[in-house]
Amino acid sequence: MGFSTNILVKVARQILIYGGLTMTFIGIVGSLAIVFIFSRHPFNKSSCSIYIKVNGILSALFLPLFYMPTIITNGFQINLITLNNAFCKFLSSYGAFTVLSVLIINWFLLFDRFAISSRSARIRSLSSKKIARVVVFSVLFVIFCLVALPSAIIFEKMPMGTNVTYICSTKSRRFLLFGALFYFPIVEGILPIVLTIFFWLLTRKQVRNLCNEQFVRRFDRQLTRMYLFQILANAIASVPYATINLYRSITFQTVRSPDKENIVEFFRLMAIWLFYVQYCTDFYIYITISKDVRVEVLKLLCSCPRLGFDHFTATQSMYLPSSQSLKTASH
Repeated sequence: MGFSTNILVKVARQILIYGGLTMTFIGIVGSLAIVFIFSRHPFNKSSCSIYIKVNGILSALFLPLFYMPTIITNGFQINLITLNNAFCKFLSSYGAFTVLSVLIINWFLLFDRFAISSRSARIRSLSSKKIARVVVFSVLFVIFCLVALPSAIIFEKMPMGTNVTYICSTKSRRFLLFGALFYFPIVEGILPIVLTIFFWLLTRKQVRNLCNEQFVRRFDRQLTRMYLFQILANAIASVPYATINLYRSITFQTVRSPDKENIVEFFRLMAIWLFYVQYCTDFYIYITISKDVRVEVLKLLCSCPRLGFDHFTATQSMYLPSSQSLKTASH
């Protein structure tokens, strides 16, 4: 059985390496595409375009700056934490900042979708680009001050046990228990699913009553469906990661056999891989759910060869002699 459990861990590492590198590439491309598309007219008319673009930027930076070191550490088994203490503090601070920022911005976007579909003019007024900008700035500022800075202070490179292995952690037992017992299982696991179902029930009937004749209204319906599916998918992707972290924290002092330890490590590696899927799939959920996004993507793809041909033609015309010049030269 020991041989089989070792194979499980090796398979999980290969999935994390090759699957993670592939996800990083398609995730960066998709995130940049989201920022570009929702910066264009008429997609930028909607208030939720602010939330979408900010999350797109956060994901595009998060994948190479945080997910890649995670792949190197857990997949290739190259402990980057041993490089220096500053890198440990950066990863802890930046990771907590981005994960929590994306999560909370998604919650506000859910409320924005509820507000835009409401029959109450007062509630609909809460869905505006001005309010979205204030919300995004406030969320990023508060999380930076209350989460990112404290994480950079309390986390450090420290030895694990009596061997020379180093981990990036904190000596604060309360902080670790808070993360294991509340943050991972509740904030990243249960709460997003509950909020998604709650807003789904609130907006489902209202969305059906929206006018279908105007593009903005039709697109608002599509945006609501897109984000309900996206946040539900993100919550499902977070549940295994939250579960395995909770289990490892509860059984921290439990001595497991090598086979059981390999099984736990297998589930941990697979949970890590699944957790980061949520930062790579937004764009692909959008083009699957929204017809307008698909049409815009097709327009952009079709315009690229044309733009290249027009640029080539314009460049050639700069160097080719005009017909009048040829006539003059012939005389």
